[in-house]
Amino acid sequence: MQPNKEHSVDLHSHTRYSDGSLGVVELLAHVDQHGVKTLAITDHDSIGAHLEIDSLRASHSFDSTINVIPGIEISTQFGSREVHIVGLGIDIHDDGLNCFVKNQQAYRRDRLQQYAEKLEKVGISGVGEKINSLTADSLTRTHLSQILVEMGAVQDPQRAFKRLIGRKGRAYVKAHWPSIEKVVDTIKVAGGIAVIAHPGRYQLNRKQLRELVDQFSSAGGEAIELSYPNAEPQMIKWLTELAKSHQLLGSQGADFHNPEWKWLKPGFFPSLPKEIEPVFERLSILTS
Repeated sequence: MQPNKEHSVDLHSHTRYSDGSLGVVELLAHVDQHGVKTLAITDHDSIGAHLEIDSLRASHSFDSTINVIPGIEISTQFGSREVHIVGLGIDIHDDGLNCFVKNQQAYRRDRLQQYAEKLEKVGISGVGEKINSLTADSLTRTHLSQILVEMGAVQDPQRAFKRLIGRKGRAYVKAHWPSIEKVVDTIKVAGGIAVIAHPGRYQLNRKQLRELVDQFSSAGGEAIELSYPNAEPQMIKWLTELAKSHQLLGSQGADFHNPEWKWLKPGFFPSLPKEIEPVFERLSILTS
C-alpha cells in the first residue's frame, strides 16, 4: 500500500449538505487541527456549503484561516457504472450550475423514495417518512443506509448495502445519471476544472479505465485524482502514465466525511507523483 502522508492541500471533502457528518464551521475547524491550509469542499451535487460561507463572510462572521476552494462532486454515468467528477474553482452563482444542481437534488430525493417503495415490498415500512424528514441538500444511499440501521432493519450500513440497497441488493434502484459530457461542460461553463474522482474505486478494469479517461479527456476534462487514501501504488503508477498521455493534471484529497471514520483523515493520503503537474497550481489564484 502506498504510504499516506500529511498534506496541507486537500481537494476533496464533504459536509452535512450531502453525506458528511460535520457542518461547515465544524469541518473547517477539524481540518485545521490536521494541518490542512487549503480545502476544497466538494459535496455531492450541492453548493450549499459555499453559499453558507458566502453568507458568513457577508455578515463578517467567517473567521476561519483556511483557504476554501469552491467545489462540487457530481455523479455521472459511465456505461452501467456511476462515476464521480469533482469540479474545482467553480462559480457557485453560475445560473447553469445552479439549475443543474437543483435537478440532481430532486432526482436524488425521488430515487430514495423509489427505494422506499421497494423496501416496503420486502417488508420494511416507514422509510419514505424518514426520507422526507432529512434536511440535507443532496441525499445519498449513505443517508438511506443510516435510516435502515436506525430502524433496526440491519445491523450496520455495510449490511444495508450488501443485502438491500447495493447493486445486488433486494431493493436496488438503478440510477440514471447525466453523461460525462454534460457534467464536464457544466463545470467548465461555471469556470471550474473537472476532475475524475478516486478512479480506482469503481471496480473498472484497466481497459474500462482507459475508456473512461479517453471519454473524459475528449469531453474537456482536465485532471484526475491520483492521490487518495488506500490508493494502490501500482494503480497510481499506471494512472499516472495514462494521465500524462492525456496531459491531465493530478489532484489529491482525503474524501473526508466523518471524524469517526478513522481511515479517512483530512490531508492524509499518498503524495502526488512528481512527474504530474498538481491541479492546485492552476488554482493558485484562488488560494493566494
